[in-house]
Amino acid sequence: MPAAQLVPLQFKPGVWKNGTLYQAQGRWYDADLMRWSVGALGPIGGWRTWGASTTAITNVPRTTLPWMDNTFRRWIAVGTYANLYVYDHAASLYDITPTGFTAGREDADPNTGYGNGVYGQSTYGNTRPDLGIPEPATIWSMDLWGEDLVGCTPDDGDVYQWDASGGTPTSTKAARIANSPQFAIATSVTSERIQMVFGGVPSGGAEVNRDRRRVFWSDSEDNTDWTATATNQAGDHILETEGDLLGAVKVRDKLLIFTTIDAHTATYVGLPYAYAFDRIGDSCGPVSINAVVVAGPTAYWMGRSAQGFFMYDGYVQSIPCDVESFLTTEINQSQASKVIAWHNTLFNEVVWFYPGDTNEVDAYISYNYVEKHWSVGTMARSAAMSRGIFLHPIMFDTSGNPYEHEVGNTYADVGETALVPYVESGPVELGGGNNVLSATSLIPDVTSLGDITTTFYTRLYPTDSDTAHGPYTMVAPTSVRFTGRTCRMKATSASSAAWNLGIPRLEMKPGGKR
Repeated sequence: MPAAQLVPLQFKPGVWKNGTLYQAQGRWYDADLMRWSVGALGPIGGWRTWGASTTAITNVPRTTLPWMDNTFRRWIAVGTYANLYVYDHAASLYDITPTGFTAGREDADPNTGYGNGVYGQSTYGNTRPDLGIPEPATIWSMDLWGEDLVGCTPDDGDVYQWDASGGTPTSTKAARIANSPQFAIATSVTSERIQMVFGGVPSGGAEVNRDRRRVFWSDSEDNTDWTATATNQAGDHILETEGDLLGAVKVRDKLLIFTTIDAHTATYVGLPYAYAFDRIGDSCGPVSINAVVVAGPTAYWMGRSAQGFFMYDGYVQSIPCDVESFLTTEINQSQASKVIAWHNTLFNEVVWFYPGDTNEVDAYISYNYVEKHWSVGTMARSAAMSRGIFLHPIMFDTSGNPYEHEVGNTYADVGETALVPYVESGPVELGGGNNVLSATSLIPDVTSLGDITTTFYTRLYPTDSDTAHGPYTMVAPTSVRFTGRTCRMKATSASSAAWNLGIPRLEMKPGGKR
């Protein structure tokens, strides 16, 4: 009888989903709630509700901003299409929506039909054609002016400030910043303590004069002074772009400004100009301003449509993506304005949550920017913040419930069935793919026996249907019985436990040639 041979099931870190299943040889092809970190493969950290169950927000959260005021109180601002909220450190929720605030859209609008677009556009009673350019879901743009919160939405257009020291949130609402531009798209505060507003018109101007390429900025240390004089630093500038402004992030002592099609920087140069503007990237506009995240000295973002992923570390660069083809087919492009990016500082990951099967965010892709690999998964998170002033990262589901993440190994949202982590490989050619081999046992390489089940899928030819075998609970050794020319392995959490999977091996014997 021919001697048995050991076939290692060894795969490169990360998920690859840019071609056929057969092309994924030596790679992991699918995953959910899994990560690779420092060579180890295992489930991501779980989550639990943050605060009392009564802290859920009305409507879908889209934007969050954590900060600490001058008395060391911790806050989290959360914006929806219709409201602005703050949580305190005890997870108490307060509605600070400005009086008279104009609500926007919870969902992106196809921008067709009566009542859509600018008043007077087209002819009365006629439905406008679907131009394939939906009005985006309403996104709050937020930043900090000292210890105070500032923000706006493009649908309301006013720029607001909430005084964190002005009393209790129950009695203090956000209020319009005096003299600030109106019909604004977004806002940001620079390192020089100058507030910028993107789009809009000067205070008191008409919406018809709104320029979606125009940048305004206040005087230093005074965000109520927006009129340029010889003795202040206020001013404005029209970007040389064909795109519409989306917003900006701070990175590398600059303001990285995005439009729908390109990227610019604003660099402080002092009087008399205050800022110099440079276009630094073409055809790289983000799918949404919340799809941009800063990790240390680098910004990362998801491009629009099929433009891919980008980074800025002094230069704009394209990021090769191992799951780009998969994402292109899975993402709901009509609701892509809901995409958010989150920086998981614990594991050097940037995670993009996107709408897939539904109109709401329900899936993610992640990128480990140190180890340069990707993963995919399912999770409904519409707003997220990194760990910083709070012990754990905090994220919100689409029902408005807040969760602490990277805690334990339980994966259940409020009222939902718990998710189960798994990872699934591409094919391994048994015996070089020339012969049919029979597996008799699996020799595990895991940190925790009994916490993983495995299922094997065999084929004789790449276009065959899979034949499933198992599931088998991993023990040392694990008795298995299957025959094939190629096989794939799926490893699934058998319990709410932390585990790592190394390089298991299959004991194989020749099964004859067919």
